[in-house]
Amino acid sequence: MADIELTGVDEILNKLQQMGTNISRLENKALKNAAEPVLEDAKANVPVRTGKLKKGLKITNVKKEEGVKYILVGVDRGDNSEIFYGKFIEFGTSKMSARPFLQPAYEKNKDNIQKTIANTLKEGLK
Repeated sequence: MADIELTGVDEILNKLQQMGTNISRLENKALKNAAEPVLEDAKANVPVRTGKLKKGLKITNVKKEEGVKYILVGVDRGDNSEIFYGKFIEFGTSKMSARPFLQPAYEKNKDNIQKTIANTLKEGLK
């Protein structure tokens, strides 16, 4: 039987442990980076009367449900009760036609979302 001596294993194990703690942050960063263009396009297309709705558009903090991380782009419901009307503009009402600004922003950017996440993760893992 041959004896094999491996050098640098401790260094690799330390890097893997560090990556484990940093992976979560990197995932969060990737999600935020992917959401930025959606937010910018939504703000560019939102109808402006007072500017409150445009100012109220945000990217939420990263949330996790059933092991899946996600973020939302839109009006933070808890924060901006005075701009509740954003949903009426997006979806319309029985007396007003819809003037969507969030869905078109998503549709415009959906192909790049996955690429942005992948690129951010690749950069972070180098």
